[in-house]
Amino acid sequence: MHASAERVFMSELRAGDLVLDSKNSVTRVVVNQHVHSDSISHILYIQHEGGHLSITPDHMLFVDGDLRPARTITNGASLSGCKVHPVTSGRSGIINPITASGLILAASTSGQPILAATGSEWLADVMLSSYSQHTLSYALASAFPAIVQRFYDSVLEPVFNALVPTLTSIKALAPQSVVYATLISGNLILATAFGIYAMTISAATLCNGLALAASVRLLRCKQ
Repeated sequence: MHASAERVFMSELRAGDLVLDSKNSVTRVVVNQHVHSDSISHILYIQHEGGHLSITPDHMLFVDGDLRPARTITNGASLSGCKVHPVTSGRSGIINPITASGLILAASTSGQPILAATGSEWLADVMLSSYSQHTLSYALASAFPAIVQRFYDSVLEPVFNALVPTLTSIKALAPQSVVYATLISGNLILATAFGIYAMTISAATLCNGLALAASVRLLRCKQ
């Protein structure tokens, strides 16, 4: 692993952070999902020879070398060369950093990291393609990570949570050309919405600064 790498809780990651996506390479966090969410989801607890992993059933892992949903994992399967022991389930909060490469090394506080995709079953193929890595949305996340994280937390996540079931159905039924045309259109809409949000934030910051300056000036005049 990288000499400068250290283990951190995924909940601490934010847009712009660098994480490992293999033992010898790093990728950038585009945005971290569910940072402020209190929702509880179905979780799989996967024990393996190198440690353990907690993950949602529809999250994608490389199982026996193939990209598959976590729910398909059975005893004896291999994750990054580690044999899987009994898989149990429960309910817990979730966190999911999306990375530019679509991959991340995931682990517990100790033990061997496991290579995982950062997308769930319905969109992992797109996130792992070269398309995502060259979108305007990813470029904006690289240039303005802090604002993009705020934009996602306050605006996008509630919208995505509501739309994902519908989008999943559309992606499963529509021709690939329609899917990619929809993704391109959606990317332009996201970029435009982010631009409006960023300008709003900038205008609010400027107004607050001017109000503070006026207050200071008024106070000095009274003195």
